[in-house]
Amino acid sequence: MNNDRYDNEGYATLWALSTLPFCTKEPSIHMRYSREHKANARSKLLETTGALVKEKGFGTTGVDKLAAAAGVTSGAFYSHFGSKPQLLKAIVENEMERTLALFADATPESLQKALKFYLGETHVDNPALGCPIPALAAEVARADDDTKQTFEELILQLKERMQSQLTNKDDAWAVITQAVGTVAIARAMTAGSARKALLKASRATIEKILADS
Repeated sequence: MNNDRYDNEGYATLWALSTLPFCTKEPSIHMRYSREHKANARSKLLETTGALVKEKGFGTTGVDKLAAAAGVTSGAFYSHFGSKPQLLKAIVENEMERTLALFADATPESLQKALKFYLGETHVDNPALGCPIPALAAEVARADDDTKQTFEELILQLKERMQSQLTNKDDAWAVITQAVGTVAIARAMTAGSARKALLKASRATIEKILADS
């Protein structure tokens, strides 16, 4: 929920071949490089395709466009993800993990600041750089159960982190749904006075919830 392109970078865990029962030698430099290179390529794919589908939609964006956005061929794409649905699940996980990281050490002050930006026009106008929930929830609703389960687990984690700053734990759901719904509706409106009024009213409602908590 931040205009910053989520400063936390992805990382890859390298499995040393020497830990396997059949291996007695350290992995070669080439092997370590290959694994790290593939992990970095996958991370870049997730970042670029995540931004693209948050802006353009997942269902309407073909594999060729997704691969081109990351600067790879369709064949290279399939070497990282066995299918397009697998990519959606990975994008959801990657984008939601970044959102969760923003609330790792949430305080009442940082929560209010984040929500104020979240319900601002900059976030509304830049879905590629923003929260995945208003951009991808409808896509997940049409996805397989595995992707839905991943989304559910991660949004429950978000709720838990947010409710740590609220007296009434149910208010966390109220804040999340109010903010996400407002952004989704605002993006379907023109950038005029009606949209400004919507965002202002939603901010006031959430500020009241936070104040009462």
